[in-house]
Amino acid sequence: MKTKFTFLCCLAMVWCASLAAQTEFSKTGTCWYVPYEHDNIFAHKGYHTRMDLYCLGEDTLLAGESWKKLYYNEKLQGAFREVGKKVWYKPLPDGTGRDLPRVLYDFSMRVGDKFYYAEYEVPGIFRNEEEAEALGLDLSVLQEMTVTRADTVEGRRVLYVAQTNWLVNEERWIEGIGSECGFFERWREFATDGSIINTRLLSVVADGKTLYFNGELVKNELSPMLSEGMLWHQEEEGYDETRIVSYGLRATDVSGCYSLGDIGLIQEINGKIYYLACNRIDEFPRFIACCYDFTLEKGDKAVVVNTVHDVMTQYCPKTIDYDTLYVTDVDTVEYNGIARKRLFLDGGQQDVWVEGIGSLKRFIPFVSLNDQENWNMAYSRRLTCCYRGDECLYLHPDYIDCTTLKGESVHSAKGTRTLLDVRVSDGTAAFYWTGSSRADRLYVYASDGGKVADIRMDGGTVEIRGLKPGIYYYRLELKDTEEAVAGKLLVR
Repeated sequence: MKTKFTFLCCLAMVWCASLAAQTEFSKTGTCWYVPYEHDNIFAHKGYHTRMDLYCLGEDTLLAGESWKKLYYNEKLQGAFREVGKKVWYKPLPDGTGRDLPRVLYDFSMRVGDKFYYAEYEVPGIFRNEEEAEALGLDLSVLQEMTVTRADTVEGRRVLYVAQTNWLVNEERWIEGIGSECGFFERWREFATDGSIINTRLLSVVADGKTLYFNGELVKNELSPMLSEGMLWHQEEEGYDETRIVSYGLRATDVSGCYSLGDIGLIQEINGKIYYLACNRIDEFPRFIACCYDFTLEKGDKAVVVNTVHDVMTQYCPKTIDYDTLYVTDVDTVEYNGIARKRLFLDGGQQDVWVEGIGSLKRFIPFVSLNDQENWNMAYSRRLTCCYRGDECLYLHPDYIDCTTLKGESVHSAKGTRTLLDVRVSDGTAAFYWTGSSRADRLYVYASDGGKVADIRMDGGTVEIRGLKPGIYYYRLELKDTEEAVAGKLLVR
């Protein structure tokens, strides 16, 4: 009985160990997003891109072993299995005899170990030529690789591999993530029509969380700065007019990624905000730019996109210009009761970044892409406000609300009729009453709460002179409609 109990304990320990060895390679729903760029420069069919998606599906039994179905753009690609430190792949039968299981990754390898990559379009690694020959592969195109370094990052084993003869083209394998060169199809055969095809792993998502994005493992211990429903208003000035433009976030089906409507996507990773210039997540971004990096400290360099030029030719890629800014100072300041990190930047242009809000000059620190024809005629003057749902995170002191400058008309809370025109100049605040002739009351307070004025308004104009520079608040009470209109004044 004791022997049986010991056996069951050992079996349980082995089973638990096998569970502990499981990574995202074993989880239903793990998704790998790989950019697929097709720039046809000879056939003149134009420029188009898309995002390829690999995803692990439901369990399936093959020869009595449990595998996961692997889907490529929602089509069954084959079977996927993780055993210990090895990740296996079994292609769908194609009549060539190459549908035998093969190892995609082996994270048990150590520095100095060698293996082979096979020919184009044959995923897998081979520890010797006999394994490749068993699949009928051309041995003359096998490429010998060497594990050059090993590391542990965020609790994951990481291997660096490179070509043995030259030790060039080093790529990084991350346990549970795969190769940053493309995860699955490291090699792709060039198309015969002259197109250029490149692959590179962009993002990995599992259990509703982004694990990897654009070369970074996600730490997940930082408080998120972005959320659905965030809204920014900014003032933009062109040749003809000054206008208020809005940008709002909408959640996508991809974890951590938000849509900005027709101008692109935005993603938050480890205190950094990335902008993806594309219309949909299934498109490969025209470029990926780090908009903000709130991990920067005084003296650090920040490289930001300045303008994006659409080159009108099939033979030249898009041109991206960059500005180099330097962090001149860092402090912490309260915005509506929340302490936020603030960065001051300079380098040809000055800017201020506030953590969780963004640039106080413009929402995305480069020219917006939704007006390509007039990109050189419009520029952002200032951020007017930032909201998360009904919570105001930031309001520019020159504004009563997101769109109303101080000194402009103040409207009734229960309608659209104008009640009050307010003008501030040289320490004088002038209130022009345009509403009901019934007696109403106007109160003005200093920022410390002290009352500056208590005035009965019965038509006409009221002026308050001798106001010192600072912020003042006013409240207009209407007896006939039992409502109140409040606002803020900035006296320079």
